[in-house]
Amino acid sequence: MNSHTHYNSMINTSIFEDHPNPAWARRTWISLDGTWEIEHNGHRGQIQVPYPIGSELSGVDYPDRGTFVYRRDFEIEGPKEEERLILHIGACDYETTVFVNATRIGNHVGGYASFAFDITDLVRAGTNQIALLVKDSHSPFQVRGKQTFLRKPFYVWYRGIAGVWQSVWIERVHRVHLERARLVQDFDAEIVRGWAQASLPQPTKTSKRGAEARKDYSLTLEIIGPDRTTVELPPILADGDGHFDFQFSFSEIGAKFWSPESPYLYRIQYHLSMNGDCVDTVESYFGLRRVRFDADGFEINGTRVFLRMVLVQGYYPKGTYTPQNKKIMEDDILSIKAMGYNGARIHEKVESPYFHYLCDKLGLFTSFEMPSFYLPSKAAFGAYEQELKELIERDAGHPSCIFRILFNETWGIWGIYGKRSTTRKFVLRMIELARALDPSRPIIDNSGWEHLNTDIVDFHHYLRSATLARSLYAGIAKKDERILFGFSVWKVLAFYLFGHVSTKTRSVFLERSHNDDARAQARSKILLSEYGGFGWYTSEHRGSIDDIIEEYTRDIVASKLFCGYCYTQLYDVGDETNGLFTFEREPKIDVDRLRSINAI
Repeated sequence: MNSHTHYNSMINTSIFEDHPNPAWARRTWISLDGTWEIEHNGHRGQIQVPYPIGSELSGVDYPDRGTFVYRRDFEIEGPKEEERLILHIGACDYETTVFVNATRIGNHVGGYASFAFDITDLVRAGTNQIALLVKDSHSPFQVRGKQTFLRKPFYVWYRGIAGVWQSVWIERVHRVHLERARLVQDFDAEIVRGWAQASLPQPTKTSKRGAEARKDYSLTLEIIGPDRTTVELPPILADGDGHFDFQFSFSEIGAKFWSPESPYLYRIQYHLSMNGDCVDTVESYFGLRRVRFDADGFEINGTRVFLRMVLVQGYYPKGTYTPQNKKIMEDDILSIKAMGYNGARIHEKVESPYFHYLCDKLGLFTSFEMPSFYLPSKAAFGAYEQELKELIERDAGHPSCIFRILFNETWGIWGIYGKRSTTRKFVLRMIELARALDPSRPIIDNSGWEHLNTDIVDFHHYLRSATLARSLYAGIAKKDERILFGFSVWKVLAFYLFGHVSTKTRSVFLERSHNDDARAQARSKILLSEYGGFGWYTSEHRGSIDDIIEEYTRDIVASKLFCGYCYTQLYDVGDETNGLFTFEREPKIDVDRLRSINAI
């Protein structure tokens, strides 16, 4: 295919190692990370962005709740004619109002999703100021994950964070630019279908519309394979709303499939042209892989895969939610692989796009898990739904992510016990929403127990002896309905009020279904998505931690009940001193022996 030299193809250089979001990156970005002024309750200081309030690296010792004002001056050439300036904020906990040169530009609610505003009309040549008014609290109605909702950390809930905790940057773009794109892989047809949306000017009575307008705008895709061969697709014309539809076949790009063993990635460059001239280039990437889940478990690219995962909470030395550098994230991923695990369950946190890029690049399965709120309300439901939509749109392209978790251990959704409750209706609606927004990944509705409508049946247990675990597995194998169905107030109270985890477990399903769904699911293999926790609670085993892990893991595999397991957890966090590593990432186990255990 003919190449277009005006696209200035960048095959030999990579933007992905530096950009905060490698899945949607332009080279015209300007980092605003670094020193900002901050004010809280009359106290003024300096904070290092993107380290959150509540972390040592932030440089401030403010509490993680209240109102904070961030300010930063920046120098910039004034926007050229036809140019727009877009301000991006990777994540800011929890409610953020953005001002440019003292004028309000917009507002965002949610501590995990990224957001952006066009600030062009308020920027002038020379010195400008950005201010962020951030509000955070310990409200149990907020989507907050493992951040405490009481005055202090307690049990398995940790000290919270507030404010900016992912990068802030500005991108220079043409007034006509690409806003987003999506790829959908059709393995049956061996085709990748996609679409992209551009910000075309709104038509006026005198402007061109419809077919005539489509001639002015075109999109060309440049795909660079793992072997560095380049394929350029013919230009695609826009419809009247700036929407581009396209497709390419597996054979056109010499399909190589992504897996943890062979994490093949394709670079893709979107070149937007207006009247034949390229006005915007966005760089991204994708991996070809197919996930299926059935009664026998996971299948990746037609091959059955037993998941061997470890739970990762996303907390880092000195930075809490934010690592001091990218190497820490990379080392965590490489440590997981070195111990023989093929996946990480990212627990009660949504990690940064850069973390998921590293998982894509290095080859590690991951999950996506929405952080919990802890009391239901109309506001909590609305904020959860909006952030779920934003996060699925942002992160749908990562090949490493193979399933989604919407809720965990019934936290915040106790109302599901009432068959006509508003909470149950909300949960069921979120399940259908997630399936509709991303049908390519199976979902876990309520991880741990008390499933309502799930694609994957998963289960958690923390039992003080391997004998108790074997007894539990035997009961599941015999379809013991006390284990499979029902809910017990005593078990709930014992677990959460008294920390009684040594002998009691919750039922897999909330109730018997009136149709065959629950019984069919009861015949499916289960994902044991939390077990272990040794060092957090009392175990009757007298051997080493390595010995305990080996006995429990052998029993899991030997039972033939499970399609995979997830050990709790990679490193110590707070009072949960049950990690394979210390919080500072020093190993507490024999890495070579654990690798052999995971090969069982």
